[in-house]
Amino acid sequence: MNTTITWLVQLSCLLALAVTPLHAGTTEAPAPAPDFAAQAARQFDIVVSISVPTQGLDALTDEELDSLGFSAQELLRRGAEADRSHRVSAGGLASGFIIASDGHVITNAHVVADTPLAVVRLRDGRRFNARVLGLDKRSDIALLKIDATGLPMARIGRSAALSAGEWVFAVGSPLGLEGTVTAGVVSSPHRVLANSPGVALIQTDVALNPGSSGGPLFNQHGEVIGVNTMIYSLNGGFMGISLAVPIDIAINVAHELRSAGRVRRGELGALIQELSQELALSFGLPRAGGALVTRVQARSAAARAGLRSGDIVLGIDERSDMPFETLQQEVAAARAGTRLNLNVWRAGAPLRVVVSVREARADLPVRAPASEHAAPRLGLRLSELSEPRRRALGVDGGLAVVRARAAAARSGVLPYDTVLAVGAQPVRTLAEFDAAIETAARAGRPVALLILRDGQFRYLAVMH
Repeated sequence: MNTTITWLVQLSCLLALAVTPLHAGTTEAPAPAPDFAAQAARQFDIVVSISVPTQGLDALTDEELDSLGFSAQELLRRGAEADRSHRVSAGGLASGFIIASDGHVITNAHVVADTPLAVVRLRDGRRFNARVLGLDKRSDIALLKIDATGLPMARIGRSAALSAGEWVFAVGSPLGLEGTVTAGVVSSPHRVLANSPGVALIQTDVALNPGSSGGPLFNQHGEVIGVNTMIYSLNGGFMGISLAVPIDIAINVAHELRSAGRVRRGELGALIQELSQELALSFGLPRAGGALVTRVQARSAAARAGLRSGDIVLGIDERSDMPFETLQQEVAAARAGTRLNLNVWRAGAPLRVVVSVREARADLPVRAPASEHAAPRLGLRLSELSEPRRRALGVDGGLAVVRARAAAARSGVLPYDTVLAVGAQPVRTLAEFDAAIETAARAGRPVALLILRDGQFRYLAVMH
């Protein structure tokens, strides 16, 4: 019996050791992740989906489009692959958010860089043709305007107040899936990438996918603190590194685009790169810093001042310790004609170079050619519906709207609408459509188009 008791005591001691913490003392349980459900629900209405004509579809001739079935056009329109630059827009689909109740919308510049017009879809299902008021490729911010009032608008936070480890969440339309919410933490609030144009980005591990471009990044309080722009990836897929433009920068750019239609920046006419520690040592500097000049453009302000390839710009005025991105920001903020005193390291010795700033060429949105105001077919590019597509829509005829411009766009016709009739005259072919609008034109009256959109029928009056 004593042997049995001793064995049981030893066993209980072993079990106690097995469940004893390795470190003595009381440990605090990790803080739970915040509940974003309520905050996300309040933000859905300010997030919009954006579609633009895809380059591949828009480049086709009318004859090529007419030879395609509508299902093929749909595939071209949606195009689920991200572009090779790993921007998170896909096949003409992207996201954005409302910053003013009168219809001003922020998205990424790369989303609308090649088109004068985009289609904005609100949470309640309404769609609007949006004008591109301006864009800035350096910050990857664009400002759109839709003709609507009384809209909900984003609460803007301060990206400068962000810290690594803070919880954040994104709302957007990845792959066209509206109202998608993903969450994560701030990995770095101030990430400068190689070959960066001087804009430090917010790095997070929030999952972004094609179609997320231009969508808002929120803090725990439901305030927008960034504009999602790209993922950093070796293969184009999500690898846990997402990047957003800080909202402090985005709002400043949007204000300039709204007031002037462009962003004014200074430049010197020199190409630069960040200086690594190894490069610094090779040029005789004990530590990395400043900007290494790789090329000076001919007849530029930098060339006239005598700046050379291989020079290292250490700072401006009294400073000789400026970081790479700070130097870029200081030059960009200088107005044309300003004289900057550059502290330069050349051939192992310091010297002063005085350069007059010039205004950089601004990015301007694409404008529709003036000739489109007299475009045939009211500015519509149409394609006859295939029989399978007619059956899917439950209609006997109709024409697919591939592109809407000029008079049709101004009257509210959108890409991907279906035109069923001109007035009371049903149309099944392009020839029938042409004959019907010619009759209306001879009568000198607006053209009434019967449109099928999202399962609903409506007439739109097109002035020509």
